[in-house]
Amino acid sequence: MAAPLPPAARRFIATVAVARFGTGLTLPFTLILLHEVRDIPLPTVGLLLAIPGAIGLAAVPVGGALIDRLGARWVLRACLVMLAVGNVALAFATTPLVAFVALTLVGVGTGPSFPASAALLNGLVEGPIQVQRAFGLHFTALNAAIGVGGLVGASVVDVDRAATFEVLYLANAVAVLAQAVLLPKGTGAPHRAAEHEDKPSYREALADPVLRQVCLVTLALALTGYAALDSGFPAFARVEGGVSPSAIALSLVVNTVVIVSGQLLVLRLIAGRRRSTALAVGAALWALSWATLGLMPGLDEGTALLLVLVFGGLFGVGETFTAPTLQPLVNALATDRLRGRYNALSSLMFSIGFVVAPAASGFLIGHDLSGVWLGGMVALGLLAAGSAVRLTRRLTPEQDGLEPGSVLHAEGEGRLEVVP
Repeated sequence: MAAPLPPAARRFIATVAVARFGTGLTLPFTLILLHEVRDIPLPTVGLLLAIPGAIGLAAVPVGGALIDRLGARWVLRACLVMLAVGNVALAFATTPLVAFVALTLVGVGTGPSFPASAALLNGLVEGPIQVQRAFGLHFTALNAAIGVGGLVGASVVDVDRAATFEVLYLANAVAVLAQAVLLPKGTGAPHRAAEHEDKPSYREALADPVLRQVCLVTLALALTGYAALDSGFPAFARVEGGVSPSAIALSLVVNTVVIVSGQLLVLRLIAGRRRSTALAVGAALWALSWATLGLMPGLDEGTALLLVLVFGGLFGVGETFTAPTLQPLVNALATDRLRGRYNALSSLMFSIGFVVAPAASGFLIGHDLSGVWLGGMVALGLLAAGSAVRLTRRLTPEQDGLEPGSVLHAEGEGRLEVVP
């Protein structure tokens, strides 16, 4: 049985749940707030909603450097404060200018918060299995909190009453500030460089060939993962399958239920096994989930609905393999002096995904090239899986998540090898 997480790690995960509950309160409603409640034209709202992703592309690298210089805890707290202010501004954004300022603050706060959170959590636990468990439980708590928040938000909002939206965005700001206040103390300190050390830089981080390969795997996962789930999946399901918006929402509910109920089981399954293998399994499951959607065109409504639900479940199972392995792998490669930059480069791949994936899916599906788009999703998932398998040869046993004393079959031979 795995040892329990340290109290500081458990407290950090609890603070994440508090903040993500606030995220769930407002996650689906920003477009509705700005367009239907504040009467901002839809094309303008579309441009406004692209701001956080675009700002994040620039903010993530800066955040990584600040993590190495000032510490993950300080950077995360600053991000959370900006997110809170951005949500307060959104609550009362009645003009495009105010919405622009609010969403800019949200983008600046969101982008660097991911590498800061990963670096902070990694520093609260020790050993490959405990690190894996911490990131898995973090992901489970995050999804459960967003799901509960979404249910609460859906029961409150009323497009004819602007105050209902304002209350939710203010509640989100309070939840985010609560995490900032409750962050565990004495963690996330910056690395103190010795006098003879060169200053850390992104050039030094990118000189690591294994990190470059991990970033390519991450980019493939980003393009086929959450960004495509948010944009391409609803578009494909509506255009090619003719399923209702409620069916798409139900698929996402299935996705969340699978993650929350299955993550602990998967953690036990992959404990003591290679991270690269678990990452490959997760990528392959994502490829399979997208391939499942390819069966949808021409089917009756009931069968199409079933496929949509199967997609959500398969995608969720894939997430339970990728979430506990990807960021622990990045942190296992990093040195303390470059930890912020390593995490920022990994997060940057997801930022790129959130810019490219919606644009690509919108263009291809909108021009009757849904098959090309879906084939690309499957191919990228398989590419990520194959690249993750090839990582095995380049990682040390410890980087690949194996505890000292683990017994492995030596490649190509019939003998056993003990990891020192």
